Amino acid sequence: MRKTWLFFLLLPALAQGVDLRALVRQSPGFRDLEAARAQAELALEAARAGLAPTLAPQGSYSRTPLGQESLSLGVGGSLPLLPWGPAQDNLRAAERAYRQSLQDLKAQENALFQKALSQYLDAYLAGLDLGVARKTLELREAQLKAVEAQQVRGQATFQALLEAQANLAQAQADALRSELALSLARARLEATLGTRVEPLPLSPPRVLPTLEEVLKAKERRPDVQKARLALEEAEDLLAQARRDRFLPRVSVNVSGTEAGTGFGLGLDLKSGELSYALQHALLGASQSGLTLQAQASFPLYSPSQDLGLRQKEEAVEQAKRALESALSAAELDLRSKHQTLLQAQAQMGVASKLLEAAKNSLDTAQKRLEVGTGTRLEVAQAEVNLLQAQRTWEGAVSALLQAYYALLDAMGEALLGGEE
Repeated sequence: MRKTWLFFLLLPALAQGVDLRALVRQSPGFRDLEAARAQAELALEAARAGLAPTLAPQGSYSRTPLGQESLSLGVGGSLPLLPWGPAQDNLRAAERAYRQSLQDLKAQENALFQKALSQYLDAYLAGLDLGVARKTLELREAQLKAVEAQQVRGQATFQALLEAQANLAQAQADALRSELALSLARARLEATLGTRVEPLPLSPPRVLPTLEEVLKAKERRPDVQKARLALEEAEDLLAQARRDRFLPRVSVNVSGTEAGTGFGLGLDLKSGELSYALQHALLGASQSGLTLQAQASFPLYSPSQDLGLRQKEEAVEQAKRALESALSAAELDLRSKHQTLLQAQAQMGVASKLLEAAKNSLDTAQKRLEVGTGTRLEVAQAEVNLLQAQRTWEGAVSALLQAYYALLDAMGEALLGGEE
């Protein structure tokens, strides 16, 4: 079922000829996030490079007071060989940091999309408000003319004239305020998207996720994912502390020389690193032979390490409790946002009924005018009421869209697509 509604996830962001997602992906804010993503990828690549073998030229020269000289040249390096050690620890830490950065970037991308969506809807609704204000201004002008004509015939009082003039002045102020609000809303949208866009109506979502589907999405949320990464980090640090405390320090070195050419191999069990070297003596005598050397030390008594180990164990327990708390908070947040979405859907149904009633009222007023039982002012008032009902409907659609994407964001969906 998730695939069914997820197929429609991004359709509401498509207006008539306007792909809001594409516009956001071309915005200055999104380019900044892409630069941050590239930096995170470079940090991960640097950690992976730490597992590659190294190679470096080597050379040594010595001269004794008696004039004896020796000179040797060669190459050497090291390789993280065992599945533990600083290089492996750094890589796991870098992978966690990269996954956390992806979660942070997804949250920031979703926030950027929601900001653009809100500003887009604000600009669109501001345009509708201006249309209502201008239509109301036309109505107030017509009403004032009618009252003036009635006063000339002695059918209207001076008080009625003053009220009509006040209504007209208020309508003029409302129209000016709507024009300024529209200009500001479009400027905000242009600043976010980096380009001028003419807002068009957005379609409401066709399919809404069920509460069961919503609650199953807890694990995809960035806050839950980050809590799991924190637990993983605490467990890794505990494993490192146990290794440092109980793993003996053992090193084995093998070296040999034959005909002026020598080699050396060394393995450090605790660091998990293999070292190697190859040299050739250009000056001085060299002795042929093979040498094997092994060293070992066992950590018998280390109070500071024992205390650090207990601290790491407590950190793991705290991370587990933090994960449980994050899961509980995530469920409450998902339930709240799903309830908000259902309320917005219900409100849209109310707005639909009001719009239908306004259309019927306009149709009735037009028919009354045709048969001579109505007036043009009644038709004009019905037209204003219809525009206001359409504005209410579009406002309800906008509220539903924002609640819908807020829920998808809470479910851990990537609103702009791309890497999860």
